[in-house]
Amino acid sequence: MLFFTFIICIIAINNVSSKIGYFWHITDIHYDANYAATGDYVQSCKRSVVDPELLVMERPSLPSGGGRLGDYGCDSPWTLVQSAVKAMKEKHGDNIEFVLWSGDSVSSDVVDMHTRVMAIQNVTNLLIHTFSSQFVFPVLGHDDPGALKNQLIDYTSLGHYWRQWLPTDAIQTFNKGGYYTIEQKGNKLRIIALNSNAFSTVERQRNVVNPVEQLEWLEKILLKSVINKETVYLVSHMCPGANERDQDEAPTFKDDYSASYMEMIRRFANIIVGQFCGHLHSDTFRIVYDQHKKPVSWMMVAPSLTPNKSPGVSNNPGLRLYKFNTNSGQIIDYTQYYIDLDSSPNGDPDDWRIEYNLTHYYGLHEITPRSLHAIAETFQDDESVQFDRYIEANSVRQFKPKDCNLECRRAHYCAVTELDYSRFHSCVETAAEALSGSIRPRSDDAFFITAILLTVVMLTRYCHH
Repeated sequence: MLFFTFIICIIAINNVSSKIGYFWHITDIHYDANYAATGDYVQSCKRSVVDPELLVMERPSLPSGGGRLGDYGCDSPWTLVQSAVKAMKEKHGDNIEFVLWSGDSVSSDVVDMHTRVMAIQNVTNLLIHTFSSQFVFPVLGHDDPGALKNQLIDYTSLGHYWRQWLPTDAIQTFNKGGYYTIEQKGNKLRIIALNSNAFSTVERQRNVVNPVEQLEWLEKILLKSVINKETVYLVSHMCPGANERDQDEAPTFKDDYSASYMEMIRRFANIIVGQFCGHLHSDTFRIVYDQHKKPVSWMMVAPSLTPNKSPGVSNNPGLRLYKFNTNSGQIIDYTQYYIDLDSSPNGDPDDWRIEYNLTHYYGLHEITPRSLHAIAETFQDDESVQFDRYIEANSVRQFKPKDCNLECRRAHYCAVTELDYSRFHSCVETAAEALSGSIRPRSDDAFFITAILLTVVMLTRYCHH
């Protein structure tokens, strides 16, 4: 009898230590409150932004749109936002632990501040009513109201909207600088939501909050987590590093803040079990290495809900569902959902299809810095099946492997593995030089070519005489 009691206790302990949970990640909604389904790109979403003739010239060579769910050249209409949140609820709604909402929820095409504030409030209310029994953890994007200096809305106003989700101590730091932390007491998992706008290279976004003060606060919270034996999720709108789809774009973080932030990630890598960002509108990941080039941490960058990125560049709308160990916080897997705007005019929940599961897609047994590093290393192989899969997922099925040349491949590899902006460019240049060197004639080839040229010259002279 005692033996069976012992076995039952062991099973119960194992079940507790490996409890499976789920959470959603939605990012870069870019809700355009002025969108009108006209069937015409310019009239649908760009009416008051720039010269319509210029827009016609810059119109992406993408499938036509301007319909109910939006256009590949437009930000999200309300119908797309509703469709996405409804799909989240129906696909996996009642048994999720929480929702990560990582910023840029308002379209930059909407310039009226009152309309922008109402847009944030509408998205907030939709999430509150849809996930009435779960917490939603929002962070500020660089296009959100309150993210820039000299605006009519401040952190306190946004904190008022989000008070249902954030406890008093979280509201206090959010009102101060747009960042906060949430302790999951039962699971020893701490969520730290950062205001990455403070680290931005864009002058109008920097110094909205003292970046050094936020870094000092982050260090204090991480030290507390070490003492309390907690694991940590870091959530922010932007991750440091380069844009793999536009290597000439300015880095997301200013150099000195990026260096301080990355050093902290390396220092506390043993307790930081997940980092989650958006901003790039791309499906990608980043690897953090120590001074010995050992992979020690990772960052997951989720694709946007908005299909619009920039003129000529777009993606299908995406949503991400994570599977994790609620006791340790370790990410077990994620499922990427998407909707094809061309073939899903109504936006029903069934139209949101599974694009891929991370572990199955890349053949992973676990999600670790080491396993993701192994995937990234295959990107340097010209015939890499892993890279072909990655590049299709990167734009949520809008970009094909044949569209990514060697320069494109180098940019993706370097962006994944080099988060320091100067090292990223050195990586790209080194790869270019290696490629150039690899196609130079060998010494015997050069000798053979030279001999042929000399022969031609001599024959020419002989024939001339």
